[in-house]
Amino acid sequence: MSQKTVVIYGAATMGQELVQAVATAGCEVILVDHSEEKLKKGLQKVEASLDAEIARWGLTSGEKRAIMSRIKGSTDIREAAKGWMVIETLKETLDVKRQLFKELDATCKPSTIIASNSATISITEIASECKYPERTIAMHFQSPIPKVPLVEISRGLKTSEETFEAAVRFAKMINKTVVSVYDCPGFITTRIILPMINQAVKVLEEGIASCEQIDTAMKLGFGLNAGPLTLADKIGIDTVVFYLENLYKETFDQSYLPAKLLKKLVRAGYKGIKTGKGFYRYGNDGLRLSDSGLKAEQLSQANHQ
Repeated sequence: MSQKTVVIYGAATMGQELVQAVATAGCEVILVDHSEEKLKKGLQKVEASLDAEIARWGLTSGEKRAIMSRIKGSTDIREAAKGWMVIETLKETLDVKRQLFKELDATCKPSTIIASNSATISITEIASECKYPERTIAMHFQSPIPKVPLVEISRGLKTSEETFEAAVRFAKMINKTVVSVYDCPGFITTRIILPMINQAVKVLEEGIASCEQIDTAMKLGFGLNAGPLTLADKIGIDTVVFYLENLYKETFDQSYLPAKLLKKLVRAGYKGIKTGKGFYRYGNDGLRLSDSGLKAEQLSQANHQ
């Protein structure tokens, strides 16, 4: 399996991280994106991430060269035909994902597995217009993919046992622990973590505690690696809102109605690490600045956006 080619469609953050993880495990990888600019930027960020690993003594220069030699980029969707597996990492929009699956279904050999990294959309819906839905599956990776040893795998109503078993073998090959879930938007992790983030924002919004106090309480009280507000910044506050709205439409569960402050921050351009401003402030290196939690006066400004 390690000698086979894996195709990753989508050169944004999740695609970059997945390319790095798969190439590091020894696979040949083709990163495909319709935008030449996004593709170029995506490959540059993969290389920058490997350079950061070298700086932390987690990788040698020789290992980096070997990993990069296994990665190629293309804007031609026909390159997907070269992969035994294709994994899409596009934005959480059903129509976009469904259209891509139709194109991949027509482009790839019938034996090619087509997987989605969707966090909130059912794989059965995404693959509903495919000619070969039995080879489709959902594989939800957690960011940062090279570091988080988990993947949630969900079978669609027509996914074959062979497809599921192959996806599990692939996940183990790239050193991920597999959790199998029923075909349900949100899987386990997204369904559980989003209401926690939402409630943390409401606690902040009500003035019960500061950003730092909320995150410290949740980290120390429950053994979390990161507090919910830090996690929201990392995911992207706009993405958190998007996920919450998707799950509310699917479930009508009130816990997924986004807190008002989340939407206000997005409108103000406070989207987290990617914009340098969220619940905290960040430097150009993406590291959080000390004592930078959103203050009361800033909350007031956001409330007027």
